[in-house]
Amino acid sequence: MLCSTCLAENPDHVTECITCGAPLDAWEDTDDSPTMVSSSLLHLQAGSLLKNGDYEIQSLLGQGGFGITYKGIYKANNSQLEVAIKELWPEQAARQRTTVLWSPTITQQQQREQIQAFFAEAYNQYQCQHPNIAQVYDWFEENNTAYIIMQFISGKSLFKILKEQGALDENKVKRYFLQIAEALKVVHLQNFQHRDIKPENILIDGQDNAILIDFGAAREFIAGQTREMTRIVTPGYAPFEQYSLTSKRYPATDFYAFCASIYELLTGQLPVDAVQRSTPPDSLIPPRQLNPNISELMEQVILIGLKMNVKERFQIADDLIDALNGNLISPSQKEAKNLVKAGKLSEASRAYQRCLREDPNNKNTALDYALLSIYLNDAQAETAAQTAIQLNPNDGRGYGILGLVNCRQGNWLEAVKNLQKAVNLCPKQVWILANYAWSLGKTNNWGQAEVFVKKALEIDENCSFALGIQAWILFQQQKYKPQQVNEPAVIPCATKAIYQASLNQNQEIQRWVYPYLITALSRVTHKITGSSLNNHIEKCLQQNPDHSFVLGYKGWQKVNLGQLVEAIAYFQQASQYPNPQAWVLINTAIAYEYANNITEAAQMYEICIQKIAQFPFLHYRLGTILGRNKQWEQAKQQLEQAIALNSDYAEAYHNLGWVLFHRRKPDGEIQDVQGVLGAYKKAFYCYRQQKRSDLAQSLENLFKDAGIPF
Repeated sequence: MLCSTCLAENPDHVTECITCGAPLDAWEDTDDSPTMVSSSLLHLQAGSLLKNGDYEIQSLLGQGGFGITYKGIYKANNSQLEVAIKELWPEQAARQRTTVLWSPTITQQQQREQIQAFFAEAYNQYQCQHPNIAQVYDWFEENNTAYIIMQFISGKSLFKILKEQGALDENKVKRYFLQIAEALKVVHLQNFQHRDIKPENILIDGQDNAILIDFGAAREFIAGQTREMTRIVTPGYAPFEQYSLTSKRYPATDFYAFCASIYELLTGQLPVDAVQRSTPPDSLIPPRQLNPNISELMEQVILIGLKMNVKERFQIADDLIDALNGNLISPSQKEAKNLVKAGKLSEASRAYQRCLREDPNNKNTALDYALLSIYLNDAQAETAAQTAIQLNPNDGRGYGILGLVNCRQGNWLEAVKNLQKAVNLCPKQVWILANYAWSLGKTNNWGQAEVFVKKALEIDENCSFALGIQAWILFQQQKYKPQQVNEPAVIPCATKAIYQASLNQNQEIQRWVYPYLITALSRVTHKITGSSLNNHIEKCLQQNPDHSFVLGYKGWQKVNLGQLVEAIAYFQQASQYPNPQAWVLINTAIAYEYANNITEAAQMYEICIQKIAQFPFLHYRLGTILGRNKQWEQAKQQLEQAIALNSDYAEAYHNLGWVLFHRRKPDGEIQDVQGVLGAYKKAFYCYRQQKRSDLAQSLENLFKDAGIPF
């Protein structure tokens, strides 16, 4: 309230001026339309005309900061439209009749700047066309000042309703402020801010809709000229940055005042002023301590909006609207999500950890963190998933994460258990269904595996992972190509999986699906010259030039074509990458052996034995080439090891006999004649038992020719 004696601004509730002590005149309101009950030389009188009689003043609506607002009528063309008329009232001004007299402390240039700022506010509000923003119709200069003509809203401010009724119902407040948030969305899209949101500047019209009035940019500009920000900053509603002339204003500046207004309307109390809160510890009282009926969600929304740090508040109106509608994503959560989208997973992980330190019971953040952890660390993912399950046991994705970790660890029974829970709770999650199918296949439940991977593909027929799992299942069932139209088979499923993975730039899926496609093609076309097979081999090597399996298969083809030099080159390339498959190493050794590179072959067989010591073939081949190299003792050891692993290994007995035959005493005699005979006889019986009669007969003839009874 303005003192008519000293022109100082006073709080609405005082009766004497806090500056000079003079009694304050009261302006009394009727229910809907405030009228002047005492005259003042500071205000235009009822009946005053503006803009050549287009507008007529009817009554005073209010005064504050740097303006006076009247109710008026637009009289042009006999319209009689009710309007609100806002008059720029400079600091320490006076009035002579209708003319405003500016204080001599305000220069002519400053006067022009203030009027321009006033008009800029009008233009800004005019551009913000929205049903919940008071519409601006006109603006002009007159009476040595400036005026804005606006839509007249017949109703009460939320501040007045609060004073009359006390704390408001949450659902009603939520409806009003969703409307205001939609209005702010329009304001902020125009790169403006309201800068003075408070219940006093939100009117409720006759249709029970909230209307935002009285933008505050001009007041800030004028206050900035006089360095008196406290005159236009409303304590409790204004964030800390608004107390500074130089601080940048953000949409989040409005959101602070927005949430402070909700706080007041739901609790009946203003939040602690931002200046007081700036000194730790923060003295803000959580609103549910003042009104336990406030929902937890609404309290979270309010507290995020009232963060002292601008970056920790809601940043755009859509986020605030989503939060009020129940889909709350805090700015720190949003930052973490944006880091995930940018592929900065480690930074995102740290951001989620910060979110959980601030709000350890946020079930959405806990789940997002667990889902992210799948890509970083299995142990971290497992712990995070267990936390997510504790916070929300009815969301199956937590169990899905546990099941996926079980799959990676090869703990297939536990994987089935967790993924079954996940499927029951989230039957439409494709990744859960596909992983469940994987675990079922690994536990030899191929029929059920096929059922669940089909369910996954019914939801998303282009999911590359599910297509790859289907190709794997069909490969185990030896369904390499369709026998009838649209029948699932390895070749079409794997081809589509690889194509979809390439669209998503997912090389990992391409790498593990290609072997099933190439092997399936090798079983239905010519293994060496099949055109489709070789096209896919070349395509794979273009996309994945270090693909060990395909390089190895290419080497195997070259061996079969007798191109040993090229074969060895492919095998060497395939085996130089981490964790090459055993068959690649074995075929590398065989290629060396065929090329008569005995030393390299022996070394490669020894490497293979270190990886798979229980494979008798390796000991047999190593023993054989050691024998060819006349390393008889080492050859004997390897062949005996092959026989120990496979007691019916005819070739190993056969070559052991040959090795023992060449083990001689210093005088040239055979060291172990009985051993030689025993090995050959065992080879003979094994050949005959295995119905390899030609080899059995050749051994028998050999001994007969030597005159040795067999």
